[in-house]
Amino acid sequence: KIPWLTSPMTATIRQRQHITQLIRAARGQWSPSAGANSSAAAPPPTKLPCFPLQQHHFGQLAGTAPISDSIDVKTDSSRFPGVATPSDFHSYLCKKIQCAQERVILASLYIGVGSNTIQASSKPIDSTSDDGSCKEDELLQALHSAASNQKLKKIQVLLDANRALRKVSVTNKNRQSHGPSGSNNSGSIQTNSAEAVFSRINPFMGDSPINQSNGVFLFPVNDQRLCTILPSPLDEVAGVFHIKAYIVDDELILSGANSSEEYFSNRLDRYIHFTNSGGGLVDFYANLCDILCDYAIKYDGPSASNNRANNLSSLFSLQDEENRKQKLELSLMHLFDGKNQTDELEDSDKSNATAPIVAYAIPTFQMPTSFLGRPFRFQSDAEVTRNLLVSALESEQSASVRLSSAYLNLTSKLLSVLTMYGKKNNVGAPYILTAGAISHGFAPKAGEGTKRKQVLGIMDKIKATIPKAFLTLVKETAQSIIACGGKIILYEKPGWTFHAKGIWITASNDNDDDIAHHCSFDRHRPEIINNPSSLLATIIGSGNYGARSEDLDVESNCILIFNDSNDDNNEAENGSVGEGCIVKESVVAEWNNMCESSHELRDVNIDDDSGKVMQVVLEFMKRYL
Repeated sequence: KIPWLTSPMTATIRQRQHITQLIRAARGQWSPSAGANSSAAAPPPTKLPCFPLQQHHFGQLAGTAPISDSIDVKTDSSRFPGVATPSDFHSYLCKKIQCAQERVILASLYIGVGSNTIQASSKPIDSTSDDGSCKEDELLQALHSAASNQKLKKIQVLLDANRALRKVSVTNKNRQSHGPSGSNNSGSIQTNSAEAVFSRINPFMGDSPINQSNGVFLFPVNDQRLCTILPSPLDEVAGVFHIKAYIVDDELILSGANSSEEYFSNRLDRYIHFTNSGGGLVDFYANLCDILCDYAIKYDGPSASNNRANNLSSLFSLQDEENRKQKLELSLMHLFDGKNQTDELEDSDKSNATAPIVAYAIPTFQMPTSFLGRPFRFQSDAEVTRNLLVSALESEQSASVRLSSAYLNLTSKLLSVLTMYGKKNNVGAPYILTAGAISHGFAPKAGEGTKRKQVLGIMDKIKATIPKAFLTLVKETAQSIIACGGKIILYEKPGWTFHAKGIWITASNDNDDDIAHHCSFDRHRPEIINNPSSLLATIIGSGNYGARSEDLDVESNCILIFNDSNDDNNEAENGSVGEGCIVKESVVAEWNNMCESSHELRDVNIDDDSGKVMQVVLEFMKRYL
């Protein structure tokens, strides 16, 4: 039920118009009205691809069945599907990889190196046990098992070139040092992410042409000179490959989570699971990884010198960088050109009368301008995200927006769009969720303060300043958000690190009596989404909506536009909850669950007594966070 619509026929017409406008904005075919945050340059004349999704295209990591088979909305009093945990993500991923039949394609910043105690085994993985076992070992064992399957046609692991070659000292099970050069303590060995994966799958990689597209691939975001001059891990500051996409057979998990111990245990993130080929979306991301691997450098083991800089330099010297970049752009332009796809609503409704469309997925891509010295010639993730937000507000004045970012450093363009929500109405004030003091990635580790008893050096002072500098960034954003009636909400949960990112756009936050009756969340907190059916769209992926995501890193998000007209038609015909609402409940539950462990930031006063170190760190974070 949408309160601003007066009759069923009018409701259907307006809903379809509203959905069409949102889809057009997400696909790059709509720009804000003149003077409303529009850029000087006209958008490229391309149209991002769009994938209609039915109920069976959505899965649930907390179980093994599609959402439609896991949830009975008539008998489940909570009405909310389970929200996947890091342990669910790890367990499901390992089991699927070990049983893969066709392909395994993993794209991540890096993969954890494990404890170096992994043994080759065909024994099924019990990743649900809590016996202190290293979860990175279980993932590496799953990759080993998959690679040994002679029927498997493809196994690709795509990682950031610099992060994957960062040295890691493995001292014993569950104890690793991820410092710039590791340590040479007695009994420790040095390895890296690329080598850890390579050593597990390479024994099964033959010399046939088909295997040339299999293996470990390293994506260099920065040019050869910068990659080889900057020491590790400073080389990662300049930009990294940040996409997280996990494909096994006809299933895809999109997330912001990397593949290491903390992301499998207590680092909170979001996951969306597409099954049954996802209406073509799974193959799309497989093709994206193919294109990126074609540009990337195939890792064939450590160099004789075992020197990171020489290793990467030798890998670069085998390639013609400029020609490869031009080929990459042309391939991506072709992949992200959806102009030959049919119109979204009309044709999908005609061809899927018995299997209604519940959502439309539009994948996005972001490449740093520095990569080519200019933007890519198709719409970037940052552009379509801003246009989608403005489109939602222009077409529905009671629209509300919620944004989550692990590292809150919103760009001025995005912040100006978010504050439009609070200025145009009293309902849609923006709600921003980020990490609190005990749950952000800069929080001191246990016992860290007792490690050094000597006088702090400059690097120690800089490191100690980072948490306060991050809080200052959050407060600067809060001043703008609160001024337009919004809120900054801080996630704080002992023992957990916050890493979730995404956007939720709702039509309104009015309570639906039936759904609110079953809702276990605090209905009186305005940031809580009490009515899942009000969800218009969500964005999930790797981007953090900050300066780094827009200017430095390679990112990919996925926009989901929900087909509200299908939900209301089902409710009008038989009084049941529409199929799309089941998916919405799962997406809304992610936001609401995070809010349950969060509190509002009220003190937005910024200290004036910051020293030179603080000023330097703050300016650095504004550019590189």
